[in-house]
Formats: sequence, C-alpha cells, structure tokens
Amino acid sequence: MARKPLKFTTAFGVTVMVLGVLLEFGAFFYHAGSMVSAETVFTGAIMLTIGHAFFGIENLFLSLLLTLFSSIGIGYFVLVQTSSWLWTVIAAIAFFAFIVALFGFRSSIAKNTVCGNLISTDAT
Repeated sequence: MARKPLKFTTAFGVTVMVLGVLLEFGAFFYHAGSMVSAETVFTGAIMLTIGHAFFGIENLFLSLLLTLFSSIGIGYFVLVQTSSWLWTVIAAIAFFAFIVALFGFRSSIAKNTVCGNLISTDAT
C-alpha cells in the first residue's frame, strides 16, 4: 500500500494546531488573569481554529472538542477584559456556534444523533 504525499495544508494545519494548543495551555498558567495571559490565550484559540480549518478533522467528537477548547480561550479573554461572567458565557457560546456553522458540523451532528432523522433537512 503506497503512502500519499503529505499535503501542505495538512502539515500547516497540524503545525498551527500544535502551536495554538501550546500557546493556550502555557498562557493559562503564565500570569493567570493578566492582559498578557488573556491576549496569548486569545491568539492560541485563533491559531487552533485556523489549524483546525486547514487540517480538516473527520472525527466529529475531536472537532467539537477542539472548537470547545477554542471557545473557552475566547471566553477567558473576554472574562479578563470585562470581568463579567455574563459576557464571557455569551462570547464563548457565540464563538462556538459560529465555528460550528462555519465548518458545517451541523449536518454531521444531525447524522450522528439518535434523533437525526427529526433534525435532518433531507427530503428523502
């Protein structure tokens, strides 16, 4: 069985995802609650999302997990900026919903749920 050559988008996606995760994890523990920490977590969350888009993970659970991790990073940034839990929750949910809609996870979620036939938009 012959191996396929590694594509640039795959290599770029993996590299950016690894850097994003390292930035997010590292910044959570480096001066937690400071603006530097929040900005670094925000940068890591955006890098993780961009890497996820380039890599194109087929596993729905892993995709949603990475999106959740990015949303938590966005929420942390908003919490440090505003010191308001309400805006933190709203921003995290809005970012998660935006990424789910942007990446087209909705159809995968509908197919993989127990009541997928009720949610699905197929006419068949």
